[in-house]
Amino acid sequence: MFSELINWFTGLDFLAVLMYAAALALYIAGYLGAVLPYPGCLVALGGSVCYAVAAGAPYPAWWFWILLLVLAVFGTLVDNITTAMGARKFGGSKHAFWGSMIGLFVGAFFVFPFGIIIGPFLGAFIAELKFQKKNTKESAKSGLGATLGLLAGVLGKIIVVSIMLVLTLL
Repeated sequence: MFSELINWFTGLDFLAVLMYAAALALYIAGYLGAVLPYPGCLVALGGSVCYAVAAGAPYPAWWFWILLLVLAVFGTLVDNITTAMGARKFGGSKHAFWGSMIGLFVGAFFVFPFGIIIGPFLGAFIAELKFQKKNTKESAKSGLGATLGLLAGVLGKIIVVSIMLVLTLL
């Protein structure tokens, strides 16, 4: 039994195993980046590259990588766009958008995962109160819009990373 394990272990291509492990780690980080304030879609693209190297790069050609790059950039932008649209739809200003982004970053470090939801709301709310001189009701409405937009962006990024993963594994 021990000799069979040694034979199996010595037959492994350690570079391929390392690249598969890196691909897995980068895709996990990519999914986390859908929730946390860093570009998870671009990190997932790195996972696709690692997987391609480990698998011997059997992919069609340059258009496959262009498609994945476009998806990664789109997924990164969709978060900012939906947050801004959510804030605008509920009467928020650009201050609400930036406040929600700062709130997301700060909230990610406090009471995870609740800080990711509370942080953008509070950031937009405080920004509207302080810089736009809105009353609390209007500021809360802007905060709600920014938070809903942010959650829509998170869902969009999860979908994009999932599409990238499926395309990579095909």
